[in-house]
Amino acid sequence: MKKFLLALTATTLLLTGVSCKSADKKADEIAADFCNCLSGLEKKLSAGTKKIVSDAAVAADPMKSIQDNMIALGEEEGKKIGEEMESVGEMEDENSETGRCIKNVEKKYKDAYTMNEEKTVQKIIKELEAKPGCSFTASLMKLGLKMKGKPGFE
Repeated sequence: MKKFLLALTATTLLLTGVSCKSADKKADEIAADFCNCLSGLEKKLSAGTKKIVSDAAVAADPMKSIQDNMIALGEEEGKKIGEEMESVGEMEDENSETGRCIKNVEKKYKDAYTMNEEKTVQKIIKELEAKPGCSFTASLMKLGLKMKGKPGFE
């Protein structure tokens, strides 16, 4: 599970690293690119895994939310969901389709930085929430943003 959370944090760091000066103009484009990158990964995950991520993204304590949901599942289902959550680590793997896509998006926006990265990521999240089929990507970004700076997830 820690691998899953580290992958989220790493992805959020990538996202804040590609934040745009002209976020109002680019947020929609950035959101679409990241949604496209993560759509294949999302298709591989069960509804249960996506719900756990979604719940944690809005929870005051994301780690507790994930742990409580995993415990509530029972051992067999919890193991299956845990394995799925570990597979989210492919976001960091530049040899995976998802990892290559994220790296390409990072390169695409590498020259467009901002001082207020969190504000830009929030704009991207709003764009994702408004796009059909991008709510999972929005949840991942929210969760990663919440985990950023937490001990063990810097």
